[in-house]
Amino acid sequence: MQSHRQWLLERHGSICAYCGTETAPEAITLDHVRPRKGKEAYDRADNLVLACRDCNAQKADTPLLAFLLARRSRAVFLLHYGDHLSEPLKQLAKQASERPLAE
Repeated sequence: MQSHRQWLLERHGSICAYCGTETAPEAITLDHVRPRKGKEAYDRADNLVLACRDCNAQKADTPLLAFLLARRSRAVFLLHYGDHLSEPLKQLAKQASERPLAE
């Protein structure tokens, strides 16, 4: 996991994938976009991003779509940040960013 974290730091810097905030490299957290729930398959690079502590804590084990829809800017940031993410994750972020706002 440390190698994934280092790879993401080299690729994106210490920028949160959900809010775009720059955070000190030692303070930024490694986040599973789809919650891990004990499955090692979720430890792949295409399911990992760097997140500030606030976003990581707010997301916790919340389903991804619900987390993104709560603040649509998160989906936009994730789309710009996550070209390395799996296609299903990119599609979900795209869907969340384009979904009409509730009236």
